[in-house]
Amino acid sequence: APRPAGLAPTGIALTPPPPTLTPVIPPTPTPTLTPPTRPPTNNPATLPPTPIPGPALTPTLPPITTHQRIPYVQLTAGKHHACALRADGVAHCWGDARFGKTYVPARMRFRQISAGLHFTCGLRYAGDLTCWGDNSQGQTAAPSGQFTQIAAGRAHACALDQDGKAVCWGDVASPETDAAFTALGSGFRRSCGLTIAGGLECWNAAGETSSRAGPFAALSVGLHHNCALRPDGTAVCFGSNSDDQAAPPPTAFAAIAAGWHHSCGITQADGVLECWGVGHPGQSGQRLGAPAGVFTSLSSGWRNNCALRPNGAAQCWQQRTPPPSPTTQCPAPAFNFPVELFPWPAGGLAVVERAGVIRAYDYVSGAGPCAAPRPILDLTDQVEIFGDRGMVSAALDPDFDQFPFLYVYYHHNAGPTGRSEGRLSRFPVVDGVAVRAAELVLLKLPDLVLVHVSGAIRFGPDGMLYLGIGDNDHEDHAQNLASRHGKIIRINVRDATAAQPYRIPSDNPFAATPGALPEIWAYGLRHPYRMDFDAAGNLWVADVGHLKMEEVSIATAGANLGWPLFEGTLCRRPAADCAALRATATAPVATYTRNEGRAIIGGIASPRPGIAYLFGDFLSGRIWALERDFGDLIGRRLGALEGDAAAAAGWRMRELAPTEGAILGFGTGAAGEVYVLTTKHIRRLEW
Repeated sequence: APRPAGLAPTGIALTPPPPTLTPVIPPTPTPTLTPPTRPPTNNPATLPPTPIPGPALTPTLPPITTHQRIPYVQLTAGKHHACALRADGVAHCWGDARFGKTYVPARMRFRQISAGLHFTCGLRYAGDLTCWGDNSQGQTAAPSGQFTQIAAGRAHACALDQDGKAVCWGDVASPETDAAFTALGSGFRRSCGLTIAGGLECWNAAGETSSRAGPFAALSVGLHHNCALRPDGTAVCFGSNSDDQAAPPPTAFAAIAAGWHHSCGITQADGVLECWGVGHPGQSGQRLGAPAGVFTSLSSGWRNNCALRPNGAAQCWQQRTPPPSPTTQCPAPAFNFPVELFPWPAGGLAVVERAGVIRAYDYVSGAGPCAAPRPILDLTDQVEIFGDRGMVSAALDPDFDQFPFLYVYYHHNAGPTGRSEGRLSRFPVVDGVAVRAAELVLLKLPDLVLVHVSGAIRFGPDGMLYLGIGDNDHEDHAQNLASRHGKIIRINVRDATAAQPYRIPSDNPFAATPGALPEIWAYGLRHPYRMDFDAAGNLWVADVGHLKMEEVSIATAGANLGWPLFEGTLCRRPAADCAALRATATAPVATYTRNEGRAIIGGIASPRPGIAYLFGDFLSGRIWALERDFGDLIGRRLGALEGDAAAAAGWRMRELAPTEGAILGFGTGAAGEVYVLTTKHIRRLEW
């Protein structure tokens, strides 16, 4: 299996305009940013009012063309999926395939299609309805009859019958009104209709109704706000305005779409996109970015947006506050396989190179000059760099002012006839330099083979040192509490001496378990190459997968993370063995398959508001943010998962930006800025 650090440097849905990567050392061109993909999942109606239809006529189906580049004529955006309709009535869906919502029924053609949260509905040419996907609240149990429009929401949908009356199913009932509508919009447990007179009537799952005088020509339903267009194209939004999502600009629009905490419109003057509100709650309200160019129609669902270009091409993106322009900090020498980066107390950034050297680099804002790198520690003559081995990780004492120590995990070269070993060592720092001659080896771990040797060091908020150790390609060791392999250990290194290099914290989960190593804190890991504590004290672990799945987990005291019985959420052993472990094993927070990448590289916890964890992939070079959706995950068990771990547990992965070279690690500067370390450069993420 590919490894995050080896001889050869051996990626998810609809994505937003990502942050840019700023060259730090050496300067490189800004990478190309590729836009791609449980409250609201909307299918706003942006259709102008039309007369109530008369007696139904049997429609004539357009001929099907087999030309692969046939343009789309209508599209709809859900939360994690989207669908588009061709002129011949053939529908295509893409994105998150859970619950079967992207699998269009065969041999069906539609005149309108609408995406909900985990389901999709289509209005067929004969006027009947077909829905597919999640039916947990009856949202795909479409009524029989003849209809003229369809609008799907979170877990309900509504359609207009031949008389213009709204018929709803799922978790929102049909409205108790005699009004006839010309257009519909559905969102989070709420729908609205545009009356013949141009007014709006809305109803929700609680049976509450509201109305608003017009005249309006189009409407769209978001999470907690609605937007409508007047006949002259000016926008009116109402409802929640917590993030300026209901404060449209004084622009004339041809189409409008209300999302989660944002809204977008297509201008009448030039057909370009203009958005307002925020892409993520908690960010300051400001005009949002959107793809450039001309568009003809628009749909928003949660943060997901899709629009059609004049040539019928569909483009989807995810809404977020646009990043500032990238700024080059300074040029500097190229690095030799940089694996970690952190602020150095004497100034600059400490960069750990796998070959066995740590250097401090000074930098300034702008394009000013950089001072020459200062050596902090050089162990190149005794570090083994074959396979996954090398200088793997380093960390400063959390009370550095009082205890000026640098802790390093590296693989010591025992010579041509010996076996290399992982070493956790402590070095005193004097005048900004680690004193090599005063090395105190705290722990030795013989390398069984070349790979899965890990060695990530982090100090917890409790002052204890946590060390992640791989299974060293002996997978059954991960469940064996008499082995350190495949574990996270927790030790007290304060007042360490050669006679007692570390002490066992009395509250370690296996300190009193017969036959278990007392330093073990969590187990069941394959290759925990990187881990990081967030502000709440949760330990995030990126565990490299085997053949099918990469995973992110939150480790807790005594947690069994499942390897080797599970790879992510996939059972690798007899079903009975996995069933016994499901009741106790801690589930991953997020997973991704070999379609997205081949070796996960963590990661920075809580790098900015709204992002719980930031990580990448060694082989594909893709960078993702893991964002909270709803609910609480910690302690969630494998047995509760269904399909994708992140989505099932209320998290979602959002791709930020690709970069050049294989990703080796992440780091933060003194001001909290985030850096990406690759085989080609070190770059700073600009938000």
